[in-house]
Amino acid sequence: MKIKSLIRENEALVPVEVEINFTAGLPQIQFLGLPDQGIRESIHRIKSAIRAQGFEFPKAQQVLVNLRPNHLKKSSRGLELAVALGILWESEQLPKPEDSVMVYGELGLLGEVYEPEDLPTDFEPDGNVLVWTGQSQNTVAVFDRRVMNCLQDVREPVDVAAVPREYEVRRPEGDLNLQFPQRQARLLEVIALGEHSVLLAGPAGSGKSTIARTLSALLAAPTQEDMHTISKNNRGGSEAPLRWRPVVHPHHSTTALGLIGGGVPPFKGEITRAHKGVMILDELLEFNVRAQESLREPMEESMIRIRRGRFVEEFPAESLMIATTNLCPCGDWVPKSKVVCGRSLKKCQSYMERLSGPLVDRFHITFFTQKREEGETVSGADILAKLEASRMFRARKSLVDKRFAKLSSRWNYEELVSDLPSFYMKELFPKEISSRRRELATLRVARTLADLEQAEKLQPHHVETALKMTFEPVEALKRLGC
Repeated sequence: MKIKSLIRENEALVPVEVEINFTAGLPQIQFLGLPDQGIRESIHRIKSAIRAQGFEFPKAQQVLVNLRPNHLKKSSRGLELAVALGILWESEQLPKPEDSVMVYGELGLLGEVYEPEDLPTDFEPDGNVLVWTGQSQNTVAVFDRRVMNCLQDVREPVDVAAVPREYEVRRPEGDLNLQFPQRQARLLEVIALGEHSVLLAGPAGSGKSTIARTLSALLAAPTQEDMHTISKNNRGGSEAPLRWRPVVHPHHSTTALGLIGGGVPPFKGEITRAHKGVMILDELLEFNVRAQESLREPMEESMIRIRRGRFVEEFPAESLMIATTNLCPCGDWVPKSKVVCGRSLKKCQSYMERLSGPLVDRFHITFFTQKREEGETVSGADILAKLEASRMFRARKSLVDKRFAKLSSRWNYEELVSDLPSFYMKELFPKEISSRRRELATLRVARTLADLEQAEKLQPHHVETALKMTFEPVEALKRLGC
């Protein structure tokens, strides 16, 4: 007798084959195929439930339960129902089902059947699947179920149809009432539309944290598929259930292991929790250097690949990275500013040396905040209205140009330069940009500037404006203190 059931593999439930056979021997259950202690303990619940429901446990026969594949360590909360029904079907106390079935449920000592809490959340079948399970407080699942309250109900179970997942999506509006100076408002527009990573540097009280916090409310609304992914990556956290893109704010004492994940078997880190959302690294230079440098790969590839022994896992890491920092102990040291404090220049330089060039190069935009900004202000609600108009423009363009289906921060080099005159890149584009990564960041930000103007083609003046956000601040950072 072969039955399909489910076992846990990291954070998901995956199918397993349960093969049951009787052999002469003492009336007991013997699990084969590397079961864990939890599965072994289910032996007594299975025997008690079968007898309490008026069935007979096989006499003078040993029940062998083989779990395939054999080489994987098995952990499961619902194998006991599969084994109990398999015994009843194999001993012909109940008629065998005509087709192969999937069974997953917990048993009580008196034969009650319960649906494990992880079944509706962690099992994602490919195609149409019918799962035999027990009673549950959760009445919604994306697959068909055959529900029984006790083992006797297996003769007349209740069929429950699948219900598609629906997540509530609600934009946080608290920070949209704030007023932002023109320079900061322009920065918010560019970052929120293109989802460009940004390094915010400046004195204390100049609005760095406010900018970082507001960006989440200005991002595009997540789709239902996005919300499902977000929900899986943040399951069990204090933020659940989330109704918007996640905002992950790790403390600066967080280790590299905590940021990117690891362990045996590998677990998700903070950057995967921020997938499809925002990750804020407040006081970047206070993070351990190893923790800072561990973010270079996921910022570049939007994923993280971890190998620990024989375990290899790939976790998504497509998040908007926002880092804030002071550039010296007093916090007031920024390009083109006069600072009067009691610390030496050497002390300030040694503090800024914690920020490596390769890490700065991963940020598309570097922005220096100021304590006092002059000029008119723009409300967060007005910024959002402009962003929504630009998103509608991009949605219309995506119907005829597939490039616009992606964020501008995801366009490759060939997609970007195809709109520019060939002579511009050869003759007029600044030759001092030695990093191809910095060149690509400039073109991506330029494409976002074009989207804000609802321009179909990327123009040289967009590139010239982008250089002031992607190249000139990085060069000023290199010359700081010289």
